[in-house]
Amino acid sequence: MDKIDKILIPALAKRGLVGAATSAQICFYASKWTKIRFNPVSFTGGILKVSCTSCAAASELQMREDELIDFVNEKAKRDIVKKLRIYNYS
Repeated sequence: MDKIDKILIPALAKRGLVGAATSAQICFYASKWTKIRFNPVSFTGGILKVSCTSCAAASELQMREDELIDFVNEKAKRDIVKKLRIYNYS
């Protein structure tokens, strides 16, 4: 039996949805990282955008930026996230 990736990726590619699916997957992985209060917003061009509702959360996330990037890349099994952009809406 084939893995779902071998069926799903070509089907998404035909409809031009591979980028949207990858973005959703990266945001999902980021949301599972830690208990710091942040929300993944989008992923495109190697940049993961996240929003924080407090300055403290934004500062902590900025200090642990490399950990988040490494976690997401490990879950995705490829070096896809290059940079983190943090937006603070407090």
